[in-house]
Amino acid sequence: MSSRLAAPVKKFRKLSLETMAPTTRSQAHRRSLQAAAASSEPEDSNSESESDPGSHHYSSSSGEDDDGDDSNDDEVPDVVTSPSKLSYKVDGLPLEARKLVRNTFKRPPKMSLRKGTLHGDFYAFEMTELVHRSIRIGSPNSVFSWPQCSCAGPNERSSGGGGGRLCEHMIWLHDQLVNQTLYDHDPSSPLTMTPRGYPGEIGDPFRNISSFHLDVLADGLHCNAFSPNSRAGEDFEGPDDGDGSETSEDSSDDGESVEDLDELPNRRHIQEIHEMLSAVCSPSSSTSLPTEDFRPDLLSGASVSRSKKRPVKRRDLEATVFRMLLANTEFFHYFLSKLRTTDPVCDPFRKLTLRVDHVLRQLDAFASEGFSPSSAEGPCDVAWAARHITGVVSLIRAAIYNRDRPMRRAERSSAARALVHILAAVVDRNRDFVPPGFAAVASVPRRDRNLYLRLVGDRDEDFVIGVLAQLPDAAAPFVHSLEEVQDQLGVNGAPASYVEKFRSLVARLRRAGVPTTTSVGSKRQSEEPDRGSKRVK
Repeated sequence: MSSRLAAPVKKFRKLSLETMAPTTRSQAHRRSLQAAAASSEPEDSNSESESDPGSHHYSSSSGEDDDGDDSNDDEVPDVVTSPSKLSYKVDGLPLEARKLVRNTFKRPPKMSLRKGTLHGDFYAFEMTELVHRSIRIGSPNSVFSWPQCSCAGPNERSSGGGGGRLCEHMIWLHDQLVNQTLYDHDPSSPLTMTPRGYPGEIGDPFRNISSFHLDVLADGLHCNAFSPNSRAGEDFEGPDDGDGSETSEDSSDDGESVEDLDELPNRRHIQEIHEMLSAVCSPSSSTSLPTEDFRPDLLSGASVSRSKKRPVKRRDLEATVFRMLLANTEFFHYFLSKLRTTDPVCDPFRKLTLRVDHVLRQLDAFASEGFSPSSAEGPCDVAWAARHITGVVSLIRAAIYNRDRPMRRAERSSAARALVHILAAVVDRNRDFVPPGFAAVASVPRRDRNLYLRLVGDRDEDFVIGVLAQLPDAAAPFVHSLEEVQDQLGVNGAPASYVEKFRSLVARLRRAGVPTTTSVGSKRQSEEPDRGSKRVK
């Protein structure tokens, strides 16, 4: 398409059939088709078509949320151009066939050819098609009071009184959601599936998500999260761009521009992709190199201010793959599935640590910025943060106890590191968390505004140390961090029974750590921690 005619089409690319009011969807759909039909010139053959199914995120070819084609006969051009740049005369076809050809070329099905086979007197071509689906999970008072999938026809969707048709997409999605949101569950105990595709143990699906919070959930699901008034990625703080130099060759690379994406990556997703590349590209001799030291320039290039880059960066394969992982969800999940389970980005305990860090950032923001009372998700207050933190500790405990095989040394070390990190972070937050300008602070019980008091200082609930005591060999290298926590307990104040158990644990770890104080990876692992040095501080 010539540059003279590309601008009007580009503007319509910003429109979303998902978020517009139902009364305007067909109008926007018709206008975007008119803008595309106005062009009869083929696009520049040196650039990749914007409709190339190999590089673009397309609208669903299944008619998802499609109100139908309202185009009149005179809106269908006599000649249409395909993604392969071939032009076709369609004036001899029936109206419906003309519309089908035009719409297929405008929004090609996202398909790829897998193979072609000759069977005697016929050929067989096998293709794979990626079809986008959307599932709405609403509150009891919303029009989506029961989960509904876009794969259902208009007559199969619920109008608010009953449940929509159950499908494989809803069953799959609910399983993913429950896997992230369900705390304090014994994995060996089966859940009870309801006729609507989710387990009864979670209660109402909408409330389950809203109490968990979508941004925390999205991190675990490797996807972006959006609210009507936010843009993903704007909280990401990468390294400084330096001189900001970018060659014209890079900025005009062939291929799809990241600005064409419907979504911008959020902070955690950017970091996750960076960790994936680091796991693959770092030299084997530098396995201990911190992830943040690998290509920090990639992080700055992925920030929102630089999001208009094109995926292909000449003579820089790492940056090209990085951008493609941001741009293509399917490629991201395929890449992630091929990494080793021992890679840091795949470490389940590290993921839980990052979840706690996210929750604590939200808690800090709540105290400094407040929250919107109109939000369906509620405040990121102390009670919300405490639920997540205790839930994460319970997941770590379950991962230690409920196993088909003994934990590897690296797994034990990672679990211990996560527990020590969580404990230190909580002990460091012995202060009130209330939004600015909140006049009724005194009316809020201290346990509901002080995270440390709620989890440690008010009563002995064996927070963290009960689980940590099961990993004496792995926790021994972190004894110095625990000693610092012990000093803070003395300053902050804690139940006498908790302090005594903490002292006993630290003494035990000192004895267990005598042979391995310099390295977690020492060949000797003390299976009998009481058989060591008699030195007790």
